[in-house]
Amino acid sequence: MRYWIHFFAALSISGAVLAAQYDDEILYDISGTVLDKKGHTFEVLWFYRLDEESWEGEGTLKIFGKDYLSLNLPFMEVLIQKSVMSVKYPEEDQVLIDYFNRRDPSNLFAVLLSEFDGFVVEEIMAGENENELTLLPETPVGFDRLEMTVDNATWMPKNIHAVSGEEMEVKVNVLSVGPLQDRDLLKSARLEAGEIIDLRE
Repeated sequence: MRYWIHFFAALSISGAVLAAQYDDEILYDISGTVLDKKGHTFEVLWFYRLDEESWEGEGTLKIFGKDYLSLNLPFMEVLIQKSVMSVKYPEEDQVLIDYFNRRDPSNLFAVLLSEFDGFVVEEIMAGENENELTLLPETPVGFDRLEMTVDNATWMPKNIHAVSGEEMEVKVNVLSVGPLQDRDLLKSARLEAGEIIDLRE
């Protein structure tokens, strides 16, 4: 009897390890697709809510590896170049520049560019053409959960939904994906506005 208890306990532990390895492989495959060294251009529908205010609009998201990202929306522009992040608010005609914290679990850009580091797969629902994943953070800081739908064949995300309590919510629907044509321009781009505030100083 004792033998069978140890046997089934060992099976349970090995099954959990295999499941964790499989989950890690899925996140690795998704990140490998999104952060491809050739880069991608995504046409997106972006929804952002902070407390009682919300913004929504179509725009362009460009990702070039782990170090370069730009997002151009009617209500906000974001530019990440290695360790620097610039954000432009067109209504205020203002650009804020600060260090980019790649370990910030409440920043969706940091989560994407850091290969979902700090998140674990809680649930996977496999469909015929797509997989639905629910990710939970390893620490109680930042987003409470991330929900993603990815293409079965390419592992390319179709939509992302991130929630942080009742205060913040981000929804990204990917309308189309294409190759990144202007990689050098992304490296040298600058956000311009009437007022530039550099928080690094």
